[in-house]
Amino acid sequence: MRRYRRYAAGFAALFVMAVTGPVRAESVRIGYWSSGVSLGFGAVLEAGQYMEKEGLSVEYVKFPDVNAPTKAMAAGAIDFAIGASAGTAFSVIADGLPLSIVLASQVADLDFVVPTDSPIRTMADLKGKKIGTSPAGSATAVITAAILETNYGIKAADYQGVPGNDPRLAQFLAQKDIDAAALRSVTIALLPDMKLRRIGSFREEWRKITKSDAPPVLGVGLMRNAWMTENPGAPAKVVAAMRKAYAFGKADKAAVAQALRDAANLSEADAKAYAALWDDIYTVRMEPADVASLRQAFAVYRTVGAVKGDLPASALVTAPYEASKAVR
Repeated sequence: MRRYRRYAAGFAALFVMAVTGPVRAESVRIGYWSSGVSLGFGAVLEAGQYMEKEGLSVEYVKFPDVNAPTKAMAAGAIDFAIGASAGTAFSVIADGLPLSIVLASQVADLDFVVPTDSPIRTMADLKGKKIGTSPAGSATAVITAAILETNYGIKAADYQGVPGNDPRLAQFLAQKDIDAAALRSVTIALLPDMKLRRIGSFREEWRKITKSDAPPVLGVGLMRNAWMTENPGAPAKVVAAMRKAYAFGKADKAAVAQALRDAANLSEADAKAYAALWDDIYTVRMEPADVASLRQAFAVYRTVGAVKGDLPASALVTAPYEASKAVR
């Protein structure tokens, strides 16, 4: 009789597996800009297999352009962008695309710099000058426009914006092809031999605009609404993995540097300089203060014409972040 029960139990288990199939890991396609600020976080996320440790089947897709992850999201080619440009994310959501911001993930830790021998002394002196920023549509370009117009009355027609990635802009500065540039602190740290003088910072200038201490957000965690609906438990796991990777980076800068050397072939000195800035350039939050800061940012962007329309109440989704707090 006991033997019969064992056979019956085994048959029942096989029957359930035959009907339902093996348990399938939730899949997620994650995209990030491989040559920008997202590089460091993406390298640590991949090296530490943080998504896989949450039981997710993950595919990483890397893009050479800052706005490409958001375009890929809109086309349904990826499910989550770890650091989509905030300005582009605002625009596509305001246009009605079914995407949601679930995290503030990158802080706009940039400085306005000029060559040390430049006659430019203050931000007000930038009127009529050539200013290097990230490509049009990027958060850097939008925040630059907002700062110049709001704080100094310098409208887009009053200066020439020169697009490019940070290394290219640094080269333009060295060749005197541009007068000033908005460069990330990471880039400046990696160019110790360049003779640059700081005339302003995004954090300081943003504080003048918003009258708050919340730093400007450069990148956001962006998710496809359809993917969230199809995988209701997965968004919290994705955010939990992001939070754990962020905490790891804060605690172990040597490991961050190693991940950067492996992923981007950086020199030891450059990798260490990049890793040392981890706490200043990344964040993984969606607290009420972050939501308020993002809404305020949208209002500023709209004031200078960088975005149009309204940001729907549903655009900023906190549920994955809140649920991630219970993931151990």
